[in-house]
Amino acid sequence: MADLINIVVCAEQTEIKVNIKNKIDPEKLEIIGYTEFSDEAKTRILGYSPDVVIFAAESADIDEKFFQFIEDMELASNGCSPVIMTDDVTVSLVNSAARYGVRQVMDLEISGRELTENLEGVLSSERKLSKKINVERKTRSHVYSFFSGKGGVGKTTVSTNLAVNLASRGKKTLLIDLDLQFGDADMALDLNPSETIVDVVRDSLGISIDNLTNCAVTHASGLSVLSSPSSPELAEYVQSNHVKQIIDTARNYYEYIILDCGCNLTDPVITALESSDTIFMVNDVNILSLKRAKLCQNVLLQINQGDKIKLIINKNTKKNNVKIADYESILNMDAYAIFSSDLKTINDSLNSGQPAISYKPRAAFSKELNAFAEKIIMEREGKEGLAKLGAKGKKKGKFGK
Repeated sequence: MADLINIVVCAEQTEIKVNIKNKIDPEKLEIIGYTEFSDEAKTRILGYSPDVVIFAAESADIDEKFFQFIEDMELASNGCSPVIMTDDVTVSLVNSAARYGVRQVMDLEISGRELTENLEGVLSSERKLSKKINVERKTRSHVYSFFSGKGGVGKTTVSTNLAVNLASRGKKTLLIDLDLQFGDADMALDLNPSETIVDVVRDSLGISIDNLTNCAVTHASGLSVLSSPSSPELAEYVQSNHVKQIIDTARNYYEYIILDCGCNLTDPVITALESSDTIFMVNDVNILSLKRAKLCQNVLLQINQGDKIKLIINKNTKKNNVKIADYESILNMDAYAIFSSDLKTINDSLNSGQPAISYKPRAAFSKELNAFAEKIIMEREGKEGLAKLGAKGKKKGKFGK
């Protein structure tokens, strides 16, 4: 099946958003995000890196300010096509839209078939134009959150090793430690940050990419790490809106964003999960972990995040009383990745401040982690992504050293 056309819908009215959503052919089109006409819309839209952005509004609301908003997006320079949908399409409106770089103006009452055909035509023309003027198409960022309802399952071990693996392959990667009270991703990587996520949210100039990168510390692999607060009582400074702003800002700069979430479903963690594209629910193999996994799944289903969940089994052994099949049956999903129990390798790597994949690259966990990373890259970038990183990896040597 051909690649879906990725769409972001920018509209104020819920009825308009629903109207457009109902016209989408899921075999050819996919809405990957919604936004409103706000100051942060540009960051969010470019973070999604859509093929097409639909700016939808009633004709009475389309004025010079509306067009200026679209022009300021500079979507063409990012290989995106802006289109307008409204209730009254006139010659004057079409001409005005063209002057601001809008590719097409469509009626809100257009049929689903016509919408698909028009967007296919817009995208085809955009790609031909981009090729002529040598515009490099930006790959959409992807946010992966690692979450568990139970501590001690190896969530931080898996997320930090994945982040280092991706960064070592030349991928622009950010790891955010959202275990706000007791996060220790920096310690696992032998980092000593002078600034943390608290400094980002308390900056008087607000949350920006410059602010974020200045507060992040860089690992030897090239990975950027935004650490959790240095002391538990500082966690209260990081609110849900801060988490959302940080993720939205980072989307426009990093290819892969890894969130190591705390075990409690606090408001900041829920916001992080809602802002994620994929939620990796990490579990070890015992009855308590299974019970917590089911409870967490139920909560995520209630907040409409169930379709993002992927199951990870860690610390797996052949003699477990609770089997992987039990998880798959009760949660009604296949395990996305399974990691062997290798406490000595993991403990030694943590004590040395080195990721297991570099400390013992031939260990079972390291090989499984490598396969996990490649599976993620294949899903997001295809074989081309693997080919690029293979060449970079050979040139750089182990983890960029």
